[in-house]
Amino acid sequence: MSGSFIRSVKRLFGGSRFVAVLKNKYILATFFFIVWILFFDSNNLVTWYSNLREVAAQEKQKKYYRESIRRTDEMLKELSSNRDSLEKFAREQYLFHKDDEDVFVIKE
Repeated sequence: MSGSFIRSVKRLFGGSRFVAVLKNKYILATFFFIVWILFFDSNNLVTWYSNLREVAAQEKQKKYYRESIRRTDEMLKELSSNRDSLEKFAREQYLFHKDDEDVFVIKE
């Protein structure tokens, strides 16, 4: 049974161009090299995509922190230059008050 199956497969694909391509060792080597690089290598396609997403997330985080540093520097300049703004900041952020004042904190 197996011998007849093999003969029928040879008859079906014997003179086929498909078989000629599969017998070409350079094409086979190139195909296996591409498959190896894309899926099995340490720098495969999945790892590459994961690293690309991580870099994008870190770039976004870097942009956020730069903006935060810029806002903090502006606030520091304002607080250093103006005593009224320093008092306002202390009252709002740290709930400082004068001895004769009452502070009411309303949370939303």
